[in-house]
Amino acid sequence: MKLSEIKSQLPQLSQLTFFLPDGTSVPAHFHITEVGQVTKRFIDCGGTLRDEKSINFQLWEDGDYDHRLGAKKIVGYHSAF
Repeated sequence: MKLSEIKSQLPQLSQLTFFLPDGTSVPAHFHITEVGQVTKRFIDCGGTLRDEKSINFQLWEDGDYDHRLGAKKIVGYHSAF
């Protein structure tokens, strides 16, 4: 999924759900501690120079069960990317 797709969906969402590689969802009381753009420049095994960009979400889940992070809370921060 592209970041532009995520950004376009945020205003309509009341809740964000992230899934772990094993398919289980991250508990609803998670915190987004970081959103970053990662740029990778590399040479592949065929000698071709490549550039790759991705967006990284760093999540934190702890015993803060009273905290809920809604999608609308991060809408204001998305303009950085």
